Amino acid sequence: MGVVFQIIAAYAPYIYLVCGLVALYQLYRVWLVRGERRQAVFSLEREKAIRDLGSIFTVAMVLLVVMGITYFASSTFPKAAEPGAILATPEPTLPSEFVLVITPTTTPLPATPSSTPTATVTPTEVPPTPEPAAATQTAAALPPSTPTPEEAPPAQGAAPACPDQRAVITSPGNGAVVNGVFTLTGTATHEQFSYYKVEFAPGANAEGGFTYLADGRSPVFNGALASVDTRGLGNGPWTFQLTVVDQTGNFPPPCRVSVTIQN
Repeated sequence: MGVVFQIIAAYAPYIYLVCGLVALYQLYRVWLVRGERRQAVFSLEREKAIRDLGSIFTVAMVLLVVMGITYFASSTFPKAAEPGAILATPEPTLPSEFVLVITPTTTPLPATPSSTPTATVTPTEVPPTPEPAAATQTAAALPPSTPTPEEAPPAQGAAPACPDQRAVITSPGNGAVVNGVFTLTGTATHEQFSYYKVEFAPGANAEGGFTYLADGRSPVFNGALASVDTRGLGNGPWTFQLTVVDQTGNFPPPCRVSVTIQN
């Protein structure tokens, strides 16, 4: 049924043109029939004129129905086919502690070169060389330095096994530990590509309850899909989902990855 409405919406101007021409012809017939009825002498001629008026009225009703269906298809169907109307499943509202904060990144401008300052030489007083015994006592009095352990980088898991190669998340992998702002990378493509969307839900291996995060209107091949600021999410396991939608509103099985946020 949607294909029929789409065809009607595509040829709506031509349908209106044909209906207009038919309506003009029917008006011409009305003018002729009214003249024949006024000049009719016999009852059979008047009955024929009445039948002609009835057929003209029937054609007018058919024209109204055709134009009404065409108007409905051309004005309602394009709105129903928009990406926002395809997603009929209501999305739950997260509590305030789960509100996602998307921080826009700006490209820093290069620093404006300034004139080269004139260096001023300031004499530095050279400290006296300590005696060997005093230097040994000073070194012995200092406490041994303790090396500061470096923070280990976030753990990166294996890439998820996506059911369809047209919707693939390559990074981060399943079980990865992320913090701050990270980039979700992968592939989003289709033979009849319309757009892709990235959603998220609390918990590991979530099957539902996903909330919109970002979308894209052009295919991506092993590139950045979305930038995620984890500071707006609570610590713990989260599931991110990639869905690719085609021009008919259908989509292959989505790809999901479970990560752990640790800010």
